[in-house]
Amino acid sequence: MTLAVSVYLWRRRLRKWTLVLILSVFGGMLLNALLKIVFARPRPYFVNPIVALPTFSFPSGHTLVATVFYGTLCVLICTRARNWALRAGAILITGFMMLLVGFSRIYLGAHYLSDVVAAFAEGLAWIAFCLIAVEGIAGRVVKVEDDRE
Repeated sequence: MTLAVSVYLWRRRLRKWTLVLILSVFGGMLLNALLKIVFARPRPYFVNPIVALPTFSFPSGHTLVATVFYGTLCVLICTRARNWALRAGAILITGFMMLLVGFSRIYLGAHYLSDVVAAFAEGLAWIAFCLIAVEGIAGRVVKVEDDRE
């Protein structure tokens, strides 16, 4: 889905947003994998689990990906939309999707509540980092091009 949306953004000539989306989703997945190794927290144990996964629990990877994917698209919509109702709708739908994924991970017994909350925090912080980094890079590129003239 990320690649399909990235192709759409690229074709619409939204190059900076394409970079932000790719960096936030794939960089977030890498960051999450590293954090799972660092914390090495086992998953919840149930006698008859709905889902059993061999990886570590903290932080929730599915919740992180939902947070960075939907969150980045929400920021894109909010910065480009002129209508306040569209911005409010984007925020509400994004929040609903993120909470739905987080709740599903707890319901399935794959994560503790703290795993999901940590993934929300990690994802939002990672989006902020990606936005700042790409804006800084874009600002330097424009400045270098201006200096050449």
